[in-house]
Parts: sequence; structure tokens; C-alpha cells
Amino acid sequence: MLSKEDNQLLTQTGPGTPMGDLFRRYWIPALQTEELEKDGKPKQVKLLGEDLVAFRDTNGKVGLIDERCPHRGTSLYFGINDGCGIRCMYHGWKFDVEGTCTEIPSEEKEGKFRQSIKLKSYPTKEVSGIIWTYMGPEEEQPPFPNFYWMDLPKENKLVERVWQECNYAQVMENDLDYVHAAFLHKAHLNQEVKEGVLSSDLGIDPNHPLVKNPPVKQAVEDTNYGKRCVAVGIGTETENAFMEIHYIFPFYTYPPRFGGEDGMWHAFIPRDDYSTWSWDVQFAHDRAIDVDAQHQRRGLKLDEELKKQINLENEYAQDRELQKSGNFTGIRGIANQDHAATETMGPIVDRSIEHLGTSDLPVIHMRRILLQQVKAFQKGEKQFALDNESLKTLYSDGLYDENQKSWQDAFPLKKQFQIMKPVVKK
Repeated sequence: MLSKEDNQLLTQTGPGTPMGDLFRRYWIPALQTEELEKDGKPKQVKLLGEDLVAFRDTNGKVGLIDERCPHRGTSLYFGINDGCGIRCMYHGWKFDVEGTCTEIPSEEKEGKFRQSIKLKSYPTKEVSGIIWTYMGPEEEQPPFPNFYWMDLPKENKLVERVWQECNYAQVMENDLDYVHAAFLHKAHLNQEVKEGVLSSDLGIDPNHPLVKNPPVKQAVEDTNYGKRCVAVGIGTETENAFMEIHYIFPFYTYPPRFGGEDGMWHAFIPRDDYSTWSWDVQFAHDRAIDVDAQHQRRGLKLDEELKKQINLENEYAQDRELQKSGNFTGIRGIANQDHAATETMGPIVDRSIEHLGTSDLPVIHMRRILLQQVKAFQKGEKQFALDNESLKTLYSDGLYDENQKSWQDAFPLKKQFQIMKPVVKK
């Protein structure tokens, strides 16, 4: 459990909060490239409690700016996007992608007055179908993270984001929880799935190591990107199944997969303290990804705002008969099952009344590093620096090996991910 003070520190990410200021020093996925067209309709985006507007100008550049016009506060979302800028519908004030005021047609003499107007804007970078932003101080901007999947062909990837109705921390904790798959995602009968696809929309085959092994033995290692969470379960009569989850500080993950299965990368970005942008990048290592099969197994149906149509209001379309005959939850769709578990905790779960067990080891470590880092950050220490060379080759894998072997022998941490200790000269 956490104290109420630490829970507040962990979960509050708005402007001026310690965790929010820390998160702003990392690159954040904001929108998909396809969401913005040249001189097209702007897009409202909420990130870390800030109301922003994104637009693509005449030259194809992306702007991410404060939604409120600095004149009288009218929403620039309703403005006109053309001529390399967005123009407020109220008095015609115009701003470019960097937040520079380029025109004030409501004033006879606008020279020095216009030059004094500057709208808050954030730098953007488009990589692998995603528009990323950095919201922290310019002098603290880190190198852009080069994740493994970014260099795969476009047809090998499926990129999606969804609005989730709860705090980012409980969403991310779910992703680090090995044991929940054996219950929340368990299908009662064998499932036929296509090549590379982990599950059906009912759930994971009961013979898969993620499902057949509650509880599993677990360990957590420190790495140069965050944490590696290892689990060991029964594979066959003579072999164990060795699995891993990668937690990349501060809000990225790779959930567990085995060789031959499509990989998945997540980012859990606070929209505000009560909702999260959950990013899913599914990727096939050496072939085109089966988009239809992945959509079906995830089960998400979204409206124009990327909010789920299967949600708490309609009880996630739970079928009580299906719960007896088909799967553990009575809910179809792996993502819907996850969202049902995390959203029904409430917008921000009270961690001071929890009762954690040994199966919660990765969750405990995630909270610990976040709180350690944010408290050090409050003292003026530098934030955790990601090792970009590691990110280029990092993804979750799994293997089977003799059940007499320790996980350290069968599934050691690769050297490039280890924290290199400084050499002390004697």
C-alpha cells in the first residue's frame, strides 16, 4: 500500500505538480499522423491536464498550441486553419505553429503590440505514424527515443490510441501484472488464432503459459531503461516458460510475448488526473500484421473522440452466460477486459487501503522507481535518462527451457540493457 501523500504524488500530473513536471521532460505521443490534414480541421488534445489544439499548416508543419486565444480566451479549435496559421474566429488574431502571433487585424496599429503576444506552443516530431511532443523546458529536452518498432515497415505495425476513464497509474499497473492474465483474459476452451495473434476476442487459450500458471515465480531487475520484470511458469512436463515485461521509464511498456507472437508496445499518457491516453502499437517482426485479427481480439469500438462505445455505462456488454461457458469475465475483447478491471476501480484508486501480495512485485517496483525519481527531482536532481541504444533493440520475448534451470541461467538480461557500473581506479 501507499500513504495518501505518496498516492497523491504518484497520480497528480497537471501543470506545476512534481510528477507532471517530471513527465514533461520526456517525449510524449500526442496524436496519430493521420488525424491532421493540411489546412484541415484542428484537433483538441488534452495532455497532462492542459487543453491544447493541434493543427497541420499549409506547409505540412504541425502546431500544438494553447487552445485559448490570448486575446479574450476564445477556443482556437473553432478557428480557421489556412495560410500557414490558425486564425481565431472572434477577432481574427492569427498564430503560426510556434505560437507566434502573425496578424492582429482588429487593431489599426499592431506592430509592437503584436510582437508582444506569444501563445504557448510545444515542439512536435512525426515518427512512425505518431506525432510526438515535448512539454518541458527547452534546455532539458532529451534525445528522441528510438524504439525498436519504429524501424519496422509500415505494414508490420498497427498504431492506435484510446481514451481510458481512469488515472494513468492504474492503467500502467495492469500492464505490469503477470497474474491478471490467468483470470481476466482466460478463455475456458481452446482458441483458434491466426499466425502471431496472442488471443481471440474471448481471451487467451487456457494452455498458454500466461494463463495456465497462476501463481508464477517473479523477479525484477534494474536496467538502463527502467525495469525488467521476469516470470517463470510451467511450460511442459520438463520445461519452464520464461517470460518478461519491460517497463521503460516513465510511462512506456512492452507486455509479455513469446517468439512468433506479434509484439506490443504501450504508452500511458495522462490526459488529466482522471483519464488516460492509452497507446497501443502492435507489431510483427518479419511480416505484415493482420490488422483485422488484431482489431477483433482487442474488441475496441471508438467514437470520434476516441472514447469507447463499450464502457462502464453499458457494463462493458458483459454476458453472464458467456462468463460461465466462454471466458472468465463474460466480456469480449482483451482491451475491454483490461479497461473494465481498471476503470471500475474508480478514477483514482485509493492505494492506502490495498492489500498487495507477492504477485504484485512488478507493480511495487514501478511505483517505487516513480516515487524515488520524482522525490529526487523535487530536490533538483537530474531525471532518469533513457539509453537510446538499448531502446533500438528492446522488445519482450519469451522462451522454454529446462525446468531445472534458474531464470538467471535460462533467461539472463542481455549485456546492452545492464546498468554499467563506473570503473573505480585504484
